[in-house]
Amino acid sequence: MNERKIYSREFKQHAACMVIDDECSVRDVCVSLSIGPTALRRWVDQVHKESQGQPVKGTKAITDEQREIQDLKAM
Repeated sequence: MNERKIYSREFKQHAACMVIDDECSVRDVCVSLSIGPTALRRWVDQVHKESQGQPVKGTKAITDEQREIQDLKAM
């Protein structure tokens, strides 16, 4: 039975930034970090949206700014 892997916010941000900022291919990042392309594409999409101030409902924020906003709203 496969257990679902849990990745830290920092890991997700690092992986997404490899695609966004470093212009690495999704395939190369997946191979180097041993992650699936579906998860990586989801993280890249989420980071793009959060960077534009659009939080993704039902998810924990990846970017620092959106994480801070979520933490403040939770108080």
